Amino acid sequence: MIITRDAFYAQRITPRDNRLFAAQQACVSLVLADITPLANQGIPIVLPTGPETLPLALLQPGQGNPFGDHTPRLWKHYPFSLTQHVVGLDADGCGQLGSVLWGDPYAPHWGDMTGHRLFEPDGQASDYLQSTLSGLREAQQETLVTQQLVWQLHQLRVLLPDTITHAGQCWCVYRIDIDHLQTRIGASDDPMHCRLLMMAHAINDSQQSLGRSKASTWTPWTEESPTAKLG
Repeated sequence: MIITRDAFYAQRITPRDNRLFAAQQACVSLVLADITPLANQGIPIVLPTGPETLPLALLQPGQGNPFGDHTPRLWKHYPFSLTQHVVGLDADGCGQLGSVLWGDPYAPHWGDMTGHRLFEPDGQASDYLQSTLSGLREAQQETLVTQQLVWQLHQLRVLLPDTITHAGQCWCVYRIDIDHLQTRIGASDDPMHCRLLMMAHAINDSQQSLGRSKASTWTPWTEESPTAKLG
């Protein structure tokens, strides 16, 4: 549901431990800041197919909090998120998209009597709501940075197709060829390359105990590969 002042003027929100809600998912999308902390917790992390996807943490719902002290960034401000929605019309009468605040109507955080107000009596956004919006915008930027890093892996042609079984389903994922990545990057001190290596090593380390659906056969990319042609 979209959060508007008129509809949510009197609504209140009570913060909860969002790690417990994230832990109920079979997989959770991650940004760069999540990868090392969760890899250190022994949570397997994979790269799904597609150049604009985010890394995924593979979870076993019903096993409590697997995240330690870390809350995945995209769950930190649950039940809120920013989403694209038509916010007006341009000169040609076409819809213009903009970011709007969305809230999960089924979350247990909502209340009428206790918790933080979303809007002050004068109708202005409360300090809590402003802080939430600021955090969501930061997470949005972190998402873009992480997607750029994944795109770099595609551009460098260092991804190898693989399949895993998780939650009773077969998933098509990519494995990172670390040796090839280091060869392609060389001794570069570019900050993006440093972040790329850090992310790649953490993802690979997290997969040490990951069970695959069958004996792995890495298939190198070729010029005929549809994904390879994206570059």
